[in-house]
Amino acid sequence: MRARTLLSIVGVVFLGMALFGCSFSASASMNSEGKAVLKGKDAIMVSAAQPAKPEPPPPPPPLVVRKAKIVGKKIEINEKVMFEYNKATIKRESSGLLNDVAAVIKENPKLQKIKIEGHTDSDGADKYNKKLSQQRADAVKDFLVKTGISADILESVGYGEEKPIGDNKTDEGKELNRRVEFNIIGESPAAAEPEKE
Repeated sequence: MRARTLLSIVGVVFLGMALFGCSFSASASMNSEGKAVLKGKDAIMVSAAQPAKPEPPPPPPPLVVRKAKIVGKKIEINEKVMFEYNKATIKRESSGLLNDVAAVIKENPKLQKIKIEGHTDSDGADKYNKKLSQQRADAVKDFLVKTGISADILESVGYGEEKPIGDNKTDEGKELNRRVEFNIIGESPAAAEPEKE
């Protein structure tokens, strides 16, 4: 009788484990009250699928720090456009700067006219400086056009030594005077606000 009861209990346990998707390894024996008990190291494994861990969010895009930005009526640059000595050939190191200028223009379609100004120091003849500054302004315009900027919104002007911003008697002042500027001289009008009733 006891053996039959033990077998019945064990059978029920196995059936229950099968129904609930569990497995175990254990041995059964009778205690002093004639009841079956499990002994040894019981290993119960739940076969139910565990929920998948959520994937971590993608990292934020890198912060873009441009070398050009619109300030008032200018596109200000934080570097100088560099040219070969006494030439209108733009140095390769200035490509990134001018690409940033182009990006600013493309992101602001309201810009309708931009004047690219070439300036020199006072060394050399006035006529030569005027011609060189014009050629350099033209070279910058050509660079921007090649990036996809419409030539219609760009005007290049060489002023030579006419508009110094530094003292031409010092090296520091001459360095300031040798420059390219981007002045905004035309913008599309702002959209009219709807009339209030």
